[in-house]
Amino acid sequence: TCSVSPTMRAGLGVLGLNLGGLRGTIVGVSISRMGALRAPVEVHMICKRSWVSHEQKRTFAGHSKWNNIRHRKAAQDGAKMKRISKMSMAITNAARHAASEDDARLKSLILESKRMGVPRDVIQKAVDKGLRNDKDTDQHMSLTYEGFGPEGVAVIVETITDNKNRTIAEVRHIFDKNGGNMSGKVSWIFKRMAKIEVPLQGSTGSLTSPTSSVSDMLEDDVLETSLNAGAEDVESDLDAGVCNVLCQIQNIKEVQGALEKASGLDLTAEFVTIPTTTVVVDGEENVARFQKFLDAMQDQDDVIGVHHNADLPH
Repeated sequence: TCSVSPTMRAGLGVLGLNLGGLRGTIVGVSISRMGALRAPVEVHMICKRSWVSHEQKRTFAGHSKWNNIRHRKAAQDGAKMKRISKMSMAITNAARHAASEDDARLKSLILESKRMGVPRDVIQKAVDKGLRNDKDTDQHMSLTYEGFGPEGVAVIVETITDNKNRTIAEVRHIFDKNGGNMSGKVSWIFKRMAKIEVPLQGSTGSLTSPTSSVSDMLEDDVLETSLNAGAEDVESDLDAGVCNVLCQIQNIKEVQGALEKASGLDLTAEFVTIPTTTVVVDGEENVARFQKFLDAMQDQDDVIGVHHNADLPH
């Protein structure tokens, strides 16, 4: 703390200065254009290190790196807990309508949850809760909304909620606030498909893939096996070392079974919503506007998925 004589401290107190936050030894005081004693314009205190203005003293307090880290971590933890809660409700709802744990929709949600970092015990509790179908538990429903977002982009919003009136009001508000609307039907622009990831030779696929063996399938092998089993398309991602096989949802068992037999691996499938046509969104302002809309929709508590046909710059 400052070393100040009683006389100097009393004088500075009359001028309305607070020395509590200053460190160093004061060796002199300079007062510029003092005027009335109740309103000095500027007071400089000569310290050992440098001149320190009373008006600047407040900048010495409040810079806390830990404070910034703490607030950032709290925001990240809050977002993670929200994702876990959403996926847990979606899994419970899917399990409630599934005949067993082998249901394709349920397995797709479980795979997506693992990729999002949802703990395994949370996933299993959600599955068990849905399969028990307790009447005492909260009954949630899956609802889908569609419309046009900014720049005329077609948007499909998947939700799970226990209050459909609240959810549709909040989703509609996000559309309206960001220059979109829910007046049109856009589901015809999209097609719902099953996607099966097949690792190529020497690869195990994505890090989250449950396969533990290395594949020995070539790209041509995957293409031939998939098309013969009823797949509609095969997309190669050579950088990731995988082929993504797309098929109709009703053909998922046949295609997945043929690929597992040919590769000797346990493969996973997920449901995807793919646009048949796209809308180019360019210009920094337009991209920012659409991204703001997308972030707001994904942050809504009841929304578990947002699909669109925007072609955004990479």
